[in-house]
Amino acid sequence: MSAVTADPPAVPLLDRAVPQRQVAIVAYGSVIDDPGPAIRRLVVERRLCRTPFPVEFARVSPRWGGGPVLVPCSRGGPVDGRLLVLSPGVGIGAAVELLRQREGLPGGRGIVEVAVSGPLLLIAASLPLNLTPEHMTPFALARRAIASVAHGPRNGVAYLRQVLRAGVRTPLTRAYEQALLELSGASSLGEVELVVRGSSVVEGGLNGMG
Repeated sequence: MSAVTADPPAVPLLDRAVPQRQVAIVAYGSVIDDPGPAIRRLVVERRLCRTPFPVEFARVSPRWGGGPVLVPCSRGGPVDGRLLVLSPGVGIGAAVELLRQREGLPGGRGIVEVAVSGPLLLIAASLPLNLTPEHMTPFALARRAIASVAHGPRNGVAYLRQVLRAGVRTPLTRAYEQALLELSGASSLGEVELVVRGSSVVEGGLNGMG
């Protein structure tokens, strides 16, 4: 006679949804002031936030005319960004999709969860860096930013002005800004694009960019 195997005891089910932490986006670049209309309408609170990861001008972005942009990078440092706290009804899947669209990514890769404790579930854009250390010197960055001016108003100089207005400062920021002024001959960052468009500095700025 074969042994009878008893069914395991039933586990009682609770008739309520598993609670989800409210989602917030860690913004450290252009997303601070320009999250896009889809995200902006869902933001219920903006908080000052020291990024829990280092960032630096370590990526060339086609969306900014080939100018340098900020990405997570071990050669950088934490910066004063913002937490964009989304409405409690926004799920993690929807938040990732919104940030993916804002960053122009073909898929969800590049949007990561930030591992920190607390009541909020944090996500951030983490696009791969594509600049090597020798192309991350202040003058190399400045030459790329100057060359990007030819591609229109979305360029590296405009990006730098935007993040500076938001209070973002990396280890390279000050020297990068000074290199832009020196190469362009402008007296302020706000004048760089005007000076570049009215001179031949773009042609000269391409030398040695790699």
